[in-house]
Amino acid sequence: MKKRLLSIVLCLGMAASLMACGSNSSDSSDSADSEASEEKTKIVIGTSSVSVDLAESGIEALEEMGYEVEMQVYDDYFLPNQALVEGSNDANFYQHKPFLDMYNDENGTDIQMLEPALWNYWAGIYSVKADSIEDLPDGGLVGIAEDASNTDLDLRRLQEAGIIKLTDEEKDLYDIADIVENPHNYEFVHADHQKYLNMDDYTLIIGTSNTMAESGVDPTKNLLQKFVDDSLALGMCIMPENADTQWAKDLMEAYTSDKAKEYVKPETGFEAVF
Repeated sequence: MKKRLLSIVLCLGMAASLMACGSNSSDSSDSADSEASEEKTKIVIGTSSVSVDLAESGIEALEEMGYEVEMQVYDDYFLPNQALVEGSNDANFYQHKPFLDMYNDENGTDIQMLEPALWNYWAGIYSVKADSIEDLPDGGLVGIAEDASNTDLDLRRLQEAGIIKLTDEEKDLYDIADIVENPHNYEFVHADHQKYLNMDDYTLIIGTSNTMAESGVDPTKNLLQKFVDDSLALGMCIMPENADTQWAKDLMEAYTSDKAKEYVKPETGFEAVF
């Protein structure tokens, strides 16, 4: 990697002369104060294992600008933010704004997402047993998320697709027990990422493109219906005091470049939004 080292020397000189009435007079000599500051030449970027391709996408462009780039991959969704706040990372690229807002609220931090947001993933209804929602056979298993919040999202999307109907009762989180109409007589089961690898066992599954890609399955195939939430687009995050630095501007220029857009393939489960 190429390295760039630039120094900026700021010199400030001030001279003043004060004259008094009568026989008293004083002169003040010129004084000067200078300091040198070194521009940033290395950028450390944190990311999650799901978002490695995104974090890698702008590295070549940054290197061409003269930066040395180090990427650190975390298996935990909180550690990249902790590393950013502590200063061991300069930026991170793996999260969407709702998660960032939750993290800031719960931890009293003020991490900032730079604009624009860069990439988004999608949720989808998948099946190897039909080519469209209308052609789905009756009966069999439907694989949905294991955790409560994503179960709620999956059921809402299945209702949007016309596959089920949920109770009219307003709830924060819907669960399988809230299905009041199941015309195809499906059995709904909570399944982890293994469902992507065993799609033959299910009439249909609902999952997210990035986690499917992480499991080694192409999320652009067997897709019957796609759901995109613009609020979940992922963006580059830094500490607010660095928002106006040249390196932060260069960071965004690199990650919104044509090279960055070409680097991330559709089968990774991400789409550019810049």
